[in-house]
Amino acid sequence: MMGYADNEHKTAGIHMRLHARAFVFLNPQTQERVAFVNADTWAATEAVIQGVENRLHQWFGGRHYSRDNLIVAGSHTHHGPAGASAYYLFQFSSFGYVEQSLTSLVDGISEAVWLAHHNVKPANVTINSGMVDNSTVPGCPMPNCASINRSPTSFLHNPEEDRKQYFGDDNLDREMPLVKIVDAHTGQPMGVLNWFAVHTTSMNSDHDLISGDNKGVAEYLFERAVNGPPSQRVSGRGPFIAAFAQGASGDVSPNVNGSFCTNTGLSCENQYSVCWEGGQHKNELCRGRGPSRDAYESARIIGERQFKAAKHIFDRAETPIGAGLNYAVRFADLSKYWVDLDGNGTWAKTCSPCLGTAFAAGTTDGPSGVNEFGQNMTPSNGFLQFIAHMISMPTEEEKSCQAPKNILLHPGGMNLPYPFFPSVLGFQMMRIGSLIIVAVPGEFTTMAGKKTREAIKAVFVEKGVVDETATVVLNNVASGYAGYVTTFEEYQHQRYEGGFTAYGPHTHKAMTQILVEMAQDVADGKHTFPGMKPKLPTGARMVEGQAEVVVDDPPMGGKFGDVKQDVTPGTYHPGATARVEIWGAHPRNDPKRNSSFGTVWYWESDNSSDSSAGGKWKLVADDNDFETKFEWKRVGISASVVTLSWDIPPETLPGWYLMHYSGNAKRLGGVIVPISGSSRLFEVREEVWDTPPKDEMVVLPPLEVDQGEGLKLPAEGAGPARRLRGAAEYFQ
Repeated sequence: MMGYADNEHKTAGIHMRLHARAFVFLNPQTQERVAFVNADTWAATEAVIQGVENRLHQWFGGRHYSRDNLIVAGSHTHHGPAGASAYYLFQFSSFGYVEQSLTSLVDGISEAVWLAHHNVKPANVTINSGMVDNSTVPGCPMPNCASINRSPTSFLHNPEEDRKQYFGDDNLDREMPLVKIVDAHTGQPMGVLNWFAVHTTSMNSDHDLISGDNKGVAEYLFERAVNGPPSQRVSGRGPFIAAFAQGASGDVSPNVNGSFCTNTGLSCENQYSVCWEGGQHKNELCRGRGPSRDAYESARIIGERQFKAAKHIFDRAETPIGAGLNYAVRFADLSKYWVDLDGNGTWAKTCSPCLGTAFAAGTTDGPSGVNEFGQNMTPSNGFLQFIAHMISMPTEEEKSCQAPKNILLHPGGMNLPYPFFPSVLGFQMMRIGSLIIVAVPGEFTTMAGKKTREAIKAVFVEKGVVDETATVVLNNVASGYAGYVTTFEEYQHQRYEGGFTAYGPHTHKAMTQILVEMAQDVADGKHTFPGMKPKLPTGARMVEGQAEVVVDDPPMGGKFGDVKQDVTPGTYHPGATARVEIWGAHPRNDPKRNSSFGTVWYWESDNSSDSSAGGKWKLVADDNDFETKFEWKRVGISASVVTLSWDIPPETLPGWYLMHYSGNAKRLGGVIVPISGSSRLFEVREEVWDTPPKDEMVVLPPLEVDQGEGLKLPAEGAGPARRLRGAAEYFQ
């Protein structure tokens, strides 16, 4: 998985599906258009964006969409597939490039844009904002409703006048700007797009299921609220889409209860974020704690709080977004960018990318477990640093440039088998009326993000393009990825965020300078040559990190789809969990995009008093739903067991249910064949019977499930398909 830089963090199933949600804004007078995609992924890497750009070029013949007017952003979930970057450092957790990960992301994002393009219709677009606190989420615990600053000592290094001016006595940006989109003819909601700064790290690296984490939950809840519950419409299939995009969350955690030592239960040491055991400091013992001790429940709670705040703001969004579409893209080499520090001729230069020892400590959301390192702490011994310097020794010039960073890794000097870290980065900006979206290839901290937004807004206001009520959003982990961005003052403190600010102490100033220049172009409607985008290694040149599935075998003496451990006979009630284990196959044979590995079916009877009198099977949940889990594990060399579980929700109708598995097995020789299996019938009632009935009490027709591939879209270079279902589709 990608996010925690842990190669032991391996995927073992699905908690919730990952989605790409696309929005196309079109000026009918000029036919000018822009597209924004929010994808449930760790980051919109340069490899993914260039792949999407190439795909759309093939589908649209070079018209409509390019890097100029298309922003792809990541939600920053840490529970998505790894291996979709072209830089070797970001392939560490997957031991290299994973073609299937990159292809799935490119396919899903491209399909979302295609669907949005063909679903454009007249709409009323309004904008609003509010705070994610107990003013929008009644009863939400304060001061940390849905976020907490995980590096408060770094924040305090910012000048007091800046802290007071922008945040008062707080150290968080709690604001959620929001765009509401409503069908101009019918008045029906079409979509919502908002930005809120919080890491998608409610689920830590102890959990191994694919998930959109708290932002994925928020999106799921909003879409279900508008499109209908699973009993009315299977999630991910409705016309309304909700995108919860990322803000300047570099130092912002969802683990709102603070950080505690797992060995003592006491608060972690504040400055270094370590705990002590046997006279030794250990970062692995210091963990952020969410609103629940259960990570899935924490993701649900933080996601639900974002959803409730967004719904409150959405219902009160009445200000038209205004007219005008402009955009710009810029590529810059941050390894040697000159920065005007004060406007009076004092210049400085950014540095070849280096990572500090504080980076190696990890964060309270995901400590590294390499206990030699702590945040803002000199390593207890220099052995690992010595080994790292043998790989790529930083020069004295680089050490001076990066000071006070204690350099551990110098990825800017590591280029074999291909570059470890980017030097050329992409920045994007688009104006939609009074909304300015800024896509940045990194993780700006709270103060860094605020200062950059204010500088950009000042340009547009000064030029009279917008007034002071305009909204500027800074979208982290969009248009590429290159680590963190702290203010100059935060960098001096060298916690994790400063250690991962790769281009040195002037990184923030350099990026702000680039973005201010772009703002001047966008405000003037001027198109400046953007520079050359980074040249990436081809898939053939990159190291493939995951071996192909060789073969799948059924269990000894059995066949694929046989039940290993069936649902416990009897009656269930809302709040209980039904679970079945089935002999299956490796999920990498077919990730089943726009489809599902696990589904839950309800017998919709024609006669409420006699279930066997006639009726039909109705799909009520799949592996995208929060209440379901699909888990996979290898047994022996080539057999597999899949586990489907369903936490029965409160609104579940009484009646008969079963769970169904659909997979694909790889035979020796490479032929892939569909396989399936189902649980026994089980009954759900509002109350549990004292004496559970046996499932033989009722006989229902067998379930027949289409093993098709779901949504069909054009192959590369092919003509367009017209079977469109909405503005976005999900991908795994």
